[in-house]
Amino acid sequence: MAAPKRRTLADRNNEAINREDKQAIKEAAPVAPVVQEEPAMSPTPEAKTEAPKRAKAAGRPVRTIDVTRVGIYLTPEQFINSKAAYLADWNNGGEANTFTNWIGEALTTHAKRNPKERQKNAIQRPARAEKRTGSSRSFNVPTEAVQKMRAAINEEHAIERWLSDSAWCGEALDAAIHAAQERNGGTLPTPPERLPNRLTR
Repeated sequence: MAAPKRRTLADRNNEAINREDKQAIKEAAPVAPVVQEEPAMSPTPEAKTEAPKRAKAAGRPVRTIDVTRVGIYLTPEQFINSKAAYLADWNNGGEANTFTNWIGEALTTHAKRNPKERQKNAIQRPARAEKRTGSSRSFNVPTEAVQKMRAAINEEHAIERWLSDSAWCGEALDAAIHAAQERNGGTLPTPPERLPNRLTR
């Protein structure tokens, strides 16, 4: 059996170089980056005001109070007179600078009356024509006014008056129209077909 070949110095150097090359390759291998999920951020104050800014940019008044949609059956005459009363009240120092705010004030004022007073106002109203000539209109009225209206409607039950929201609102608007006319010297202005979104002084 032949004796094993003795390794020369050159052989040992080559082996050492090969080991170093392999180690360098391992150390140079790319390492996948560790991705850390960022925690969810709470809305910033700027984000909270983004919607009102969009509304302002679109030319719409920024809503700052809670509102509830209410459907009210109105004849053409009631609708025109309501708009006229709103304008008259504004000219006479009223604070409602939108039509829906004026309606909210009318509901709130009517709710402050007691059931007997509201019944008396209803008796003084002209009788509704047998033929329906009006239509139901929807308004975004301040929620607080709607809550007071519904509480007042429940009070009516004690004197056996069972009114719908629409009928009660119609009585409230008639009372507000009459009051505005008296404050304006017995007349009302002629309202435009389309009211401005908001009145300013």
